[in-house]
Amino acid sequence: MGSSFGHELLGRKVVDSAGDSLGILVDLEIDRPTGVVLAMFVRLEENLDPSRLPWSMDENLMRVPVEEVDRVATSVHLKR
Repeated sequence: MGSSFGHELLGRKVVDSAGDSLGILVDLEIDRPTGVVLAMFVRLEENLDPSRLPWSMDENLMRVPVEEVDRVATSVHLKR
C-alpha cells in the first residue's frame, strides 16, 4: 500500500464485519524505512465504548492493525 494510496483512505468510514460503523479513519501508522502501513487510527463513533472493542486506544483514537482489514471499498471493511 503506497503512501499516496494511504492518504486517499483518510476520512473513509471504518465498518466491522457486520457492516456497523466504528468511526472514521483519521491517520495511518507507517513504517518510515519501508513505507509499509502498520496500523490505522480511527476516531470512534460517539456511542461506542472502546473497552468493548478488541483494539487498543492511543489517546482518543483506536489503533487498528492493518492485518484486521478485510477489504477497502467506499468504506474500510474489517475482518471482525
